[in-house]
Amino acid sequence: MDDEFGLHKILESLSTKQLHNLIEHLILKNPDVRHLLLEWYKERIEKSAGSSEKEICTELNDELLMEYWNYASSIIYEFNEYGGGPEDEEDTAYEWLDRISEVIEEGNISHEAKIDFMDYAFIEYDKYNSGFEDSLAEIFFELCETDKEWKYLITKLGQHPSDWKNTLIMKILKDHLHDDDAYLKFRLKDLEYGNDYWELASFYAKRGNTEKAVETAETGLLEGKGRLTELFEFLFDHFTKMGDIDNAERIARSALERGKDEKKMLDKLFEYYRSQGNYEKARDALLSAFVYVHYSDVYKEYQKMKNYLKKEEWNGVEPEIFSSLRNKNIIAYLQVCMDKNMKPEVLDILLDIQKGSSTLRSVDEIDKFAVKLKDEFPREIIEYYWQKAYCNILGGNRKTYRIAETYLIRVKEIYIGILHEKPVWDERLNSLKVEFKRRPAFLEEISKFST
Repeated sequence: MDDEFGLHKILESLSTKQLHNLIEHLILKNPDVRHLLLEWYKERIEKSAGSSEKEICTELNDELLMEYWNYASSIIYEFNEYGGGPEDEEDTAYEWLDRISEVIEEGNISHEAKIDFMDYAFIEYDKYNSGFEDSLAEIFFELCETDKEWKYLITKLGQHPSDWKNTLIMKILKDHLHDDDAYLKFRLKDLEYGNDYWELASFYAKRGNTEKAVETAETGLLEGKGRLTELFEFLFDHFTKMGDIDNAERIARSALERGKDEKKMLDKLFEYYRSQGNYEKARDALLSAFVYVHYSDVYKEYQKMKNYLKKEEWNGVEPEIFSSLRNKNIIAYLQVCMDKNMKPEVLDILLDIQKGSSTLRSVDEIDKFAVKLKDEFPREIIEYYWQKAYCNILGGNRKTYRIAETYLIRVKEIYIGILHEKPVWDERLNSLKVEFKRRPAFLEEISKFST
């Protein structure tokens, strides 16, 4: 406390020149002092928001923009040199880039400072080897406000062309400068992937030129590489809206023949035929779509078919569909088994999985079925939970011990609440403590259990 009081007295005794010399000395010894001083002074100025102070804030933001960039760029430079770097340095660089974004978001940055920043930042951006390129591009887009600044950014992007930079230039022309002619000139020279054609088709569609949008989408299906999803969906939706079912079916067949987005197109066919009251075609589309159903949607798709198909038709196809569920999604299969009151089958699968003889994305997903079975099969579910607890104790760390504890709590609830066998629970718990007596962390985790 005395030292602090002494330092305070020393600072009070310094003249303006001496304080100036002290600050310069501190900056020389520790460059961090510079941005800390700027931040301190900016905070002080912002408390009095007069017009002259606002001008000072612009100057401070200009300086802070470059200060923060100096810190970030030193790391990005190293990452560019070696094509990467330590994770902790990467995190630090992102922190400085976040600070840059915060300054930009506040506003009050001069046009000159923005241009200077882009000039310096593009030195590292154009090397394209650091992994920070996407974050830098986001900052460039945050920085620009006026047409003049957007055009300058286009100039910088065009100095070292690439497909991605061309994409950014087109985005600026279309969304920020609203220069349709320049955008089209650029876009028409760069049509290779399905997404390129989709972007152009949506451009025409948003401007009311449906004929050109359809023409572009059709060409994209023939010539576009890679993903074509949006093109298929756009054309299908367009033709069904126009009542042109022949062309809609042609687009759907094309998607199926090319092995592209089968499920989406069959779903669209189903919804269209259902809306038109065409049960037979809707049914066929629905049944065909089940082949392509995503893992997580299997049960929902099963219910969808069950609810739509006529009872006699559903009874005819359901056994084969039910049988296929086990390979598609064991969780969906178990849920349907519960719906059918096939509880012994569910129990057998749970115990089989617990032994490790079946595969499952996440074994914990089946716990919900154990909860539903505990009243009818308490002893079997006790062993299911006990083995899960035991395996987690063997894992040997605080995290797995806590998981084990949750399963032991469930075991206790069944022994005491359902079977009314507290002595058996006490005996098993004590045996477990003896077996793992050399694991104090585990014993601490389960110390809340009363025997």
